Amino acid sequence: MLNYNNNKMKKYIILSIATLSLLTSTACMDDYLNEPSPSQQGSVTPEEAFSTKSNATGVIAGMLRQQRRPWNEYDRTDVGGLYSLLFARAVKGSDIQLNENWYGDDYRNEDREPTSNRSGFTWRFPYMMIGRSNYFIEGVEDSEGIVDTDKPALLAQARAIRGFYYFQLALEFNHAYKNNPQAIAPPVYTAVDLDGKPMGTLEELYKQIISDLEYAVENASTSRRDNSWVNKQVAAAMLANVYLSMENWSGAEEMAKLAYGGNVTEALNSISTYQPSGFNNAGDKEWLWSMSQQADQSNYYFMAPHAFFSPSGYGNAFVNTTFYDSFDENDRRKEAMSITNSNFEATDIRYLSSNKFVFSFGGSMPIYRTPEFILVAAEAAARQGNSLEAQQILNQFKTTRYTEYIDQNLTGTALIDEILLERRKEMYGENGIQWFDAKRLQQGIERSGNHSVKINLAPNDIRFIMKVPQVEIDNNKHIDASVNNNR
Repeated sequence: MLNYNNNKMKKYIILSIATLSLLTSTACMDDYLNEPSPSQQGSVTPEEAFSTKSNATGVIAGMLRQQRRPWNEYDRTDVGGLYSLLFARAVKGSDIQLNENWYGDDYRNEDREPTSNRSGFTWRFPYMMIGRSNYFIEGVEDSEGIVDTDKPALLAQARAIRGFYYFQLALEFNHAYKNNPQAIAPPVYTAVDLDGKPMGTLEELYKQIISDLEYAVENASTSRRDNSWVNKQVAAAMLANVYLSMENWSGAEEMAKLAYGGNVTEALNSISTYQPSGFNNAGDKEWLWSMSQQADQSNYYFMAPHAFFSPSGYGNAFVNTTFYDSFDENDRRKEAMSITNSNFEATDIRYLSSNKFVFSFGGSMPIYRTPEFILVAAEAAARQGNSLEAQQILNQFKTTRYTEYIDQNLTGTALIDEILLERRKEMYGENGIQWFDAKRLQQGIERSGNHSVKINLAPNDIRFIMKVPQVEIDNNKHIDASVNNNR
């Protein structure tokens, strides 16, 4: 592990800063890399970590692997890594539903109070990743062993990660950017700093996000070891979603096309090669960014959404009947859905199952898939009044999901609504897409069909946002309990 002697860290000063656990551990190198650590002992000093490009790349590997490791401090199956943040968003919507068990508080839209596990994790985990990114950035910038020409690509990966996690904070602790750019927002730290800062504004937070991600798109490599790594295309996907949330439609379209390559048919499987089931293969051509794992490096039953849909896991996630009815009979994605048990009534929450996600200890979890960004490009084009282009993208996408598909000639609101529905159909269970779209567009979420908890979220409902954790309030002299007024 990285050795860093700093007595201040023993005091556990402030949540957003104390989670810079990289200051006491960058990640045991041997835990994160298949090959031995540079020192061959599983332990390196900060100087060694940034003495060469290879060593710094090992630190990045540790940061990326941290995304899928269970968060042991909470010791809860529904509070793990990035996957648990994303799946919690998915179950807050209307397309899937839970038969209690893990994520039940999220399904009921109740786990948002200052002392809740979800609120604490949703603050601490991104700040931990941000802290590691800051440490990495300083280490690379100050390194005398890494040549200057190698530094931008390394920094691009860390800045992409930092920008991505600041965006998660922006999404979780604020309403839509367009609702109020001056709303209070989590503080920004761009250096290793043990002193807490006051809350900032959403505008300031987005400024930092855009700065990081634009740098990453400009400087990241197009090549990578595998799709668990961040490259130019992944950074572009991150930025596409940020621009989408800000309604920068031209920027969103440009970045989305960079993410998927600009050619819809080349980016996707064909109608005959597409597999609607078994989404645990990081080698699938449609996977853009993943949390890859092997059986001997598994996070076991923490794996979301796979362990929750699959009967070989918890088997407590199901498809909503109203959502199911929105699928046409010639939609191959419907092949993944079936009646769970003939003894269940259609009103039973367990009535419809999906094997879209197959669980195994060696299975991988998608973060981004190219279909998401193809549909971002389609929506962005439509929002700019480019209906012909949006139709073309949408129709090309649909030919890979619908058998004997006949092109549609949609325009205006009907076109945009169809694109948004296709996002839900394609991405259910993943990435909290329905929640993200409802939030950024300041729309509500209505539950119907066989939901056991028929909670409806109004546009800009306070249940869309988390309250600032109590531990941050207790340890940051610049933030007090009033921060949660009207939240």
